[in-house]
Amino acid sequence: MEIKKNQTFKTPVGLFLKVQTVRESGLHTLVLIDKKGKAIPEKRNTRGHVIQRTERLCTEETIRSFKKVSICH
Repeated sequence: MEIKKNQTFKTPVGLFLKVQTVRESGLHTLVLIDKKGKAIPEKRNTRGHVIQRTERLCTEETIRSFKKVSICH
């Protein structure tokens, strides 16, 4: 499976991720989105520490374990 920009995947945990950048090194940047395809902002606690990141770096092997889905806008 070839990984392209703007493809959407569902992780085994149930998160939706959209491919933001594709690199030749095999390490790609994915962004956390909701079911409608909109980016979710990162969550911070009351002290300002990030508790949920929106950007994730994943290898091609990891992305292959995800299920490819199409999201209706």
